[in-house]
Amino acid sequence: MQTTTQISRSTSPAAETAAPLLAPRSTDTRSNPPSRWSLTLQARVWRFLARIGFYLHTFPKPSPPAPSFFRHFTSTALDGTQSATLELAFYVPGDYNHQKKRGKRYPVVVNYHGGGFTMGRASDDARWAATVVREVSAVVVGVAYRLAPEHPFPTAVEDGVCALLYLSANADSLGIDAGKICLSGFSAGGNLAFTIPLRLQTHLRTLAQEPGEQNGPPLLPHIVSIIAWYPSVDNRLTRTQRRAASLDPSKTLPSLLTNLFDASYFPSQESVASPYASPAAATDEALMTALPDHIALYLCEWDMLLQEGKDFGERLEALGKRVRCEVIEERRHAFDKSPWPFSLDWKVEVCYTQACGWLSEVFEGL
Repeated sequence: MQTTTQISRSTSPAAETAAPLLAPRSTDTRSNPPSRWSLTLQARVWRFLARIGFYLHTFPKPSPPAPSFFRHFTSTALDGTQSATLELAFYVPGDYNHQKKRGKRYPVVVNYHGGGFTMGRASDDARWAATVVREVSAVVVGVAYRLAPEHPFPTAVEDGVCALLYLSANADSLGIDAGKICLSGFSAGGNLAFTIPLRLQTHLRTLAQEPGEQNGPPLLPHIVSIIAWYPSVDNRLTRTQRRAASLDPSKTLPSLLTNLFDASYFPSQESVASPYASPAAATDEALMTALPDHIALYLCEWDMLLQEGKDFGERLEALGKRVRCEVIEERRHAFDKSPWPFSLDWKVEVCYTQACGWLSEVFEGL
């Protein structure tokens, strides 16, 4: 790849205390998934625990900022999913209101949170948002897509597409430049950062074929880059296969969580083969035409998703994409979301700042 480096080794209190609470098990749930009510109950318990974890995550200084403001909109039913009111969390530069009145249009980073499609909120990546606002002078928009198991695949992808269409249609009133959009995402959100452009392309092609829609919407989102943090890109692989390919299976996410994620989000074994669930399943043509030229991957050395991320990055580069791939040494999946309340992992700021420097260059080169 054009840039493949490893963030240097070191230890920190956060790194040492980020061990999984439960030892991983080797079971998979695809052949015999639990009942939907059981999954819903489990998901609600884990969402409560995650709220506690993210509360502890706010203790280290500097504290993550609260969103500058929120917007709500009604999504469009694209693929049989029901429409719903969705929330967007905005993080903006300090002079945003003044500059917007003067006609300035900010580049925008649309971010999709992690949580296995089962938990998480639009504000979970507030520290990332703060770094982007400070270093790139861009607007960051967190998308509160609907969660499984109440809303399984492909709802999260559909909601993500609807968010992009809403932002582009309202770009002027929001003070953003619909021609300078970066998609970012963490874990499951990293998956969405790739699958949403694929689904968006299909949607726009469908619109172009409908009577009276040949010209499409008045303003279309133009995605110029993707920054994916430890994404899942090939859900055709079982968790057993992923753990077997990892450098240290004992440091991967516990099966209690991953089984919940997979059984909640994927309603059938066939759904994992969709390119909207597994971008690695997309054709070369789809990847070439739907994804932007500039793509950054941040992968964790002790993550079960490491190898598939590297393989996907190499494939994208072979297709002509400008791929930056960083392997963060001696770090687990979600290394930047540790609930350790006394200090932050020093690598978080290093990686965030580095990614923002790369993004600034992309925006400035347009």
